[in-house]
Amino acid sequence: MSKPKFYQAVLEVISEKVLTNVYMRGSSIGERMGSEEALCPECNDNRWWVLPKESVAVREGGKHHVECINCGYHTHL
Repeated sequence: MSKPKFYQAVLEVISEKVLTNVYMRGSSIGERMGSEEALCPECNDNRWWVLPKESVAVREGGKHHVECINCGYHTHL
């Protein structure tokens, strides 16, 4: 059996242009997140991280997923 491998994620701010063109394929934040403020429905924060393509949610769901940095709520874009 091989030794375990650990990976570290580094958070970088994604520009709105990249977010809408790459992750949301031209849709607006309001269309995908319910409002232009993109508030989390659980905690009202609006800081999200985009889950990596290797995550189970993205692999199984086939869409880009985001998770609230504050409370862990997640949804797809």
